[in-house]
Amino acid sequence: MSRKSELINVIKGYKEKHEQFKSKVDGLQGSTELTPEGIRKRVNEMAASFEVIAQSSHDKALEILDKGMEELESKWRKNSVGKLSDLNYQIGLANTIKMIETGAITEKEDFKNIIEVYKDDYNALATIGKLVSTNIELSAELPKDNRQYNKKVLNDLRSNIEKYINPSNILDSMSMAMESLIQFIQVRLQDDFTVIPWEEIQQTEKNIH
Repeated sequence: MSRKSELINVIKGYKEKHEQFKSKVDGLQGSTELTPEGIRKRVNEMAASFEVIAQSSHDKALEILDKGMEELESKWRKNSVGKLSDLNYQIGLANTIKMIETGAITEKEDFKNIIEVYKDDYNALATIGKLVSTNIELSAELPKDNRQYNKKVLNDLRSNIEKYINPSNILDSMSMAMESLIQFIQVRLQDDFTVIPWEEIQQTEKNIH
């Protein structure tokens, strides 16, 4: 199971448990069989028990997200810095750079094939990008380096998980917030927590319609 699926399952599980808990609390609030003091006491007892569930779900969700972020950054390092010690890879990259420098690569399709080979090596792409900086058509084919944006989005997601899956607010209604978190993860994240750019999502929606 991917990190993405793990995270969705934890949040869905918590959402379901919290809705059941909140329904019981709301039912007690309208009880005519208990005094106001009796209601408060019973709610506090239920809340104390549910806080353990909230804390456990909070910790598990953040553990999955943090591990996924670590793995993603490790993948980025491996695809860039890790390639520096691969002699055959570096020879191939040097030959590619030489061809671009000498103007041997002029067709867009040929350039796109080269980019496909080095699409995960941000160091190589940065070098290639400088070589074709004056060629607008070829430059447009270079993928953006979204690593910093990716980190920001995942850190924002982490903040939202801490905010909504939290023992301190279990008496609040959280269904919509939970659903938004689930929807965001399903739509915007790939299995390895790479963020899908809005442009790709919009293009996919256009193709569907």
